[in-house]
Amino acid sequence: MSKVIAILALILGAALALFGVQNQELVALHFLWLSAHALPVSLAILAAAVLGLLVGLLLALPGRITAGHTARRLTRDVARRDAQVAPAPASAAVSVSGDAPPQRARPQG
Repeated sequence: MSKVIAILALILGAALALFGVQNQELVALHFLWLSAHALPVSLAILAAAVLGLLVGLLLALPGRITAGHTARRLTRDVARRDAQVAPAPASAAVSVSGDAPPQRARPQG
């Protein structure tokens, strides 16, 4: 599986390198008070992709933190319940063979 991922990463890297080489035209970008007057298109798109990745990670972070807390709490609950359920002593063992234990005769009357 790691070889497949490595091959896919190499293909993606080659495609990005080819994209960067083919898109060297200079553009001017303006955002609020910031401006870039001579920036290659490939660099602008790469910066936008990195910014999008960071925003996506930040949006996913609260869910991952909550899932971690929930997993720890459930693990703690299972351990606590396992500790409460102690193994039965040997004298109180139940017959597994399907034979019912002998019953006392009820007094009639």
